[in-house]
Amino acid sequence: MSETPTLSEPTTSNDAREQRLERWVKQPPVGPNMQYLRDAERVAALDHLGHRDRVLDLASESTLTAGLDADEVVRLDFSAGASETAREELGDSVDTYEVTEPEAPRLPFPDDHFDGAVCIGPYDWKFLDVAGLTDEVHRVTASDGLYVFSVPTPRSPYAANGNNRFYEPAEALDVVSPDWHLADFDLLFQYPRRLHLLVNSLPEDLQDRFVTVSERLSDELTDREMWSRASYIVLAVRPMKFESYLERGVDALFRPTKEDGFWDEVTDSIIRALNYEFDGDDVTWSRDESREWRYATMAMMGVMNWRASPVGSDRHDEKIHREFEYFDEHIASGELPEEMPSYGLGPLLSAYATAATVFEDRRESYLDSARTLFDHAAETVEFDHAEDSLVLYGATYLLEADPTDERVRGFVERGLAEVSDRRDTEGLFHFDNATTRRHQNQMYTCWALSRAIEVTGQTGYLADVESALDYTIENRMREDGAFVWEDLPAYARVPGEIRNRLTSQTPYWHYLYECHQTFFVNAVAHYDDAGGEEDYTHEVRRAMAWIFETNGTGRDLVDVSGIGVPMRQVTVDGRMDNRQFTRGWRDQQYKGTYEVGSYVMALTHLLDGTID
Repeated sequence: MSETPTLSEPTTSNDAREQRLERWVKQPPVGPNMQYLRDAERVAALDHLGHRDRVLDLASESTLTAGLDADEVVRLDFSAGASETAREELGDSVDTYEVTEPEAPRLPFPDDHFDGAVCIGPYDWKFLDVAGLTDEVHRVTASDGLYVFSVPTPRSPYAANGNNRFYEPAEALDVVSPDWHLADFDLLFQYPRRLHLLVNSLPEDLQDRFVTVSERLSDELTDREMWSRASYIVLAVRPMKFESYLERGVDALFRPTKEDGFWDEVTDSIIRALNYEFDGDDVTWSRDESREWRYATMAMMGVMNWRASPVGSDRHDEKIHREFEYFDEHIASGELPEEMPSYGLGPLLSAYATAATVFEDRRESYLDSARTLFDHAAETVEFDHAEDSLVLYGATYLLEADPTDERVRGFVERGLAEVSDRRDTEGLFHFDNATTRRHQNQMYTCWALSRAIEVTGQTGYLADVESALDYTIENRMREDGAFVWEDLPAYARVPGEIRNRLTSQTPYWHYLYECHQTFFVNAVAHYDDAGGEEDYTHEVRRAMAWIFETNGTGRDLVDVSGIGVPMRQVTVDGRMDNRQFTRGWRDQQYKGTYEVGSYVMALTHLLDGTID
């Protein structure tokens, strides 16, 4: 746990705001039509929370606080006067009262302190630092906790006043993107402004009839497609603790294989993969004996991205150096890079170049290895295969490590122009290989172009990256946040679907891969770093949430694996124990270290501020 933040003495901005905060705690009586909303928000919030051990209430009106079912209730208000009013109303039913500044909210509690938090009302207020408060709630809410808060939409009858914030559905989700997962929601109906004001003027018995209709209409607002019809949204969200996921992911790469990790103590290097078998719900892992020069390279790419970032550390430096020594031995023997495809060459080039910037005492050694890889690439890569994009990607890191190398600069600029010319009328990139349209190939190309744009400053190419990201979101991102491997037309799927029915061989387009989620996240991160202005944070949140909660199994794929990284795949019908695949394809029950590399890189980007 971190140390408790220092809390400054709160002050009141002005008398009007102070009166508003105090009045919110103890709300004056209103007619049935207005009371309906108060009651609906309160009931929805309490239903979502249920019983909790320790709940933090962030300045909700006092009747909600009084209704909390918790062993310990802590209340926080945004002024001393509001806190005193709450104490007068609630007395000993609240265990602790605290105050913080709304413009710079700091919660005087340790990390992961609460298993529940609620905030009904304050997200309306323009003077509240909503982003800062949400970040603080994330910090103090445990990974299995739930945060419930409400926001008004422009359909609220009060939107015309202009006194509060109002959120479109996407804006409401952006408040919690990408650090929270949407667990549930309630949509509340209110009459349009003129009718709302008219109903408020009626006798209470007549208002009751309109309230009955409002309640029925709220009950009918059940689907995500109906968000735009709601006047208020009550959101229940769970924190995604990316720090913990990242730490476990990095550690898995350097944990010995005998402990279900990916580090081979015989060769002192990262292995290709671990294989798995299911026995009921239990997963058994075993060492994969095969070797391919493209798996551990992407693992090291992810590791060095983490190591060079503000969230990295030196705890695995000894093994990082040993992994590079392992590759150096094969470079010295002439085995590499001759036998290494672009898929391995590009990531390894990026890893060496990044290592040269991180480890000053070994800079020249790592740069020499990077240049050897680059020399081979410069002679062999034609940018006619989708995976050649990864070589362009790696070269951008070498140029960043040594900006004076004009040969590398020329290669990067040539690659940027030639790869961008591969964009087709769909908005995707078309190369000569048969698998060019598949999701991973498109995302690798987005990585490469974005990095090349970043290091050369040629931002005119950003539209090419945007086209591929937009196509992917529109045509390949499912409602649950997963990406399909390829959006094949119906006629192309018919043979595989028939074979699936006759032989139980699962077509590849029935598989949803965890790595496809992180490939997209990394593409967005590099696009943002290159100066892209389109906002894809909502889609990033959905993509990462699929790994941890919405993948059709009802379980966190990291928890299922038990080894600190997510399971490899889930079929569209929610199966992970599935050996059958289309003819000519290998068994899919393994976890490749290239997947872990991309996973580590995505989590790093989420934590280092790259994706806002």
